Amino acid sequence: MISQDCQDVNRELIRVGAGYMKSMILIAGCELDLFSKLIATPGQTLTDLCDQYHYSSRPLDYLLGSLVAQGYLEKRDGKFYVKERYHSSLDLNAPTSVAHMLRHQGSCLRGWSQLAYSVAYGAPAPYLVGVNGAEAEGVDFILAMNDIAETLAPKVAARLKELGLLNFTRMLDLGGASGTYTRALLDANAQHNATAIIFDRPVGIEEARAKMAETRFADRVELYPGDFYVDPYPSDVDFVWISAIIHQQDEAQTQRMFKRSYDALRDGGLIAIRDVYINDAHDGPEAATTFGLNMSVRTRAGMVYEARRVLELLTDAGFKNARLAAPADDMTAVIVAEK
Repeated sequence: MISQDCQDVNRELIRVGAGYMKSMILIAGCELDLFSKLIATPGQTLTDLCDQYHYSSRPLDYLLGSLVAQGYLEKRDGKFYVKERYHSSLDLNAPTSVAHMLRHQGSCLRGWSQLAYSVAYGAPAPYLVGVNGAEAEGVDFILAMNDIAETLAPKVAARLKELGLLNFTRMLDLGGASGTYTRALLDANAQHNATAIIFDRPVGIEEARAKMAETRFADRVELYPGDFYVDPYPSDVDFVWISAIIHQQDEAQTQRMFKRSYDALRDGGLIAIRDVYINDAHDGPEAATTFGLNMSVRTRAGMVYEARRVLELLTDAGFKNARLAAPADDMTAVIVAEK
């Protein structure tokens, strides 16, 4: 006979194992952009949605019912409405939306479903592209990072300002995407007429162009499309910002990035690397161990670095006074060094 304690444990384990279902119901609603469609045209029926967007009726019926059951939608007389409290969060076009992040989490979940494969074979499993295609997933990633950064960037910039680390006249934001950190660092910087360069792939630069045009920094930011693994770095800068980049690459790539950053900097310039850092025993903090798994299922070379190792790589690249200036247990820790 199974004890009550064993039954309780079994139920808990099964509940945890099935947790992906609830997540994917919400994420599928975002990937299909159901929320935006129902916000733009409230009161559509199952037949309306199938006729207009060519969805399959049977699974859509269950998906809509599940979104009602979870509390995101309301159903009245066979017509569906997004609950008012979710409009600004789930409408893909709203400035406060997190729908791009939820779509990106769907992309991550497709990789995480093959976590055991990456552990067994040392490489990500063949990737299954989502319903919107690879290009759209790239845009979702950039805008998802922007969603996070809109909240975090001002806090990180304020902390660096308190530490006396923001006194640059010209910065280089490597992989700066939509420019959220560029804006925050310029805003907090002691030099009020400082300028910046965002160096990223064309898809990131296009997002930066759109975002920056809406700000007072538009004429102070140069957009530099390219591949920072191949193309020359812009030079004559006194601050290089590397934000959540090194975890995507192996030590050789990171060492090369640090050396090229050193060459781009003026004497006395500063490099700053924002990332999450794992302890030397590789058993914490939890955000770092979890993110290490994310890199394992998503990349061939990505890793979470020990802060100690980053300091060593910076010193090897020629930098001095390398230090963990802003410790944190998450992706807001910042290491700095000087040329």
